[in-house]
Amino acid sequence: MAEQNPGETGNSQRGLNVLVSGAAGGMCRGINKRLGRAGHTLLCVDLDLERCQAAVDELRIEGFTAHAFAADVTRQDDVERLRTDVKAVVGEVHALINAAGVLDQKMLLDHDVDSFSRAIDINLVGPFALIRAFAEDLLAANWGRIVNVSSIAGTTGYPYPSYAASKAGLSNLTRSLLVDFWGTGITVNSVCPGVVDTPMVIQQVRDQVPHKVPTGKIIDPDEIGALISFLLTNDARSINGADLVIDGGATQIFQWFDQAQG
Repeated sequence: MAEQNPGETGNSQRGLNVLVSGAAGGMCRGINKRLGRAGHTLLCVDLDLERCQAAVDELRIEGFTAHAFAADVTRQDDVERLRTDVKAVVGEVHALINAAGVLDQKMLLDHDVDSFSRAIDINLVGPFALIRAFAEDLLAANWGRIVNVSSIAGTTGYPYPSYAASKAGLSNLTRSLLVDFWGTGITVNSVCPGVVDTPMVIQQVRDQVPHKVPTGKIIDPDEIGALISFLLTNDARSINGADLVIDGGATQIFQWFDQAQG
């Protein structure tokens, strides 16, 4: 891609270099395919390079341009190395999708400080570290897109406190960063999914969907990808600092946690 501001050339809807963390996960595979169909180059980052490379191989089979990188996003030295490696392969990065995350299914008395901190590090410190590392590049271009994959658990409360707290923090980090990018062509938004069809969703939760989600449907990862893909376009330039909930209406009506089954 030419070294022009993508916002000025009109190419911001196709041909972006998009870095996606947590790229080996089930939801990210759907997101990446959607972004690939939009014509973007995918910079896939995961702690597990072997799984990340397998995900990239799948994308390449479908004709998409993708590259695999290994990094622990909770370590500043790893993130700085990642930035160097990415710049060597594609040059500038136009968009960051912070999707790396962990759901530690522990309630209060099951947690200790170390396990709680680990969830905070992955779900909140990791996105901060990536944004901090690539902020200068985005600011230099005066155009960019940052999308943090949060959760409805960060908006309603949740029985697993480390997950809920980290996702609530991520959503508020999104809003807070608007000050840093004030007056630039950079937008920062959060996407807050409900129950997404990935291997980590247990059958008990799947069984509850028809009764607790007004649409009656579990969310396809492609739907998350479609929303993120739109946020990367110039048509979405005025969507900024938003928590975009995509949950089939679940949080508007029902409570997911059943105290009797707790």
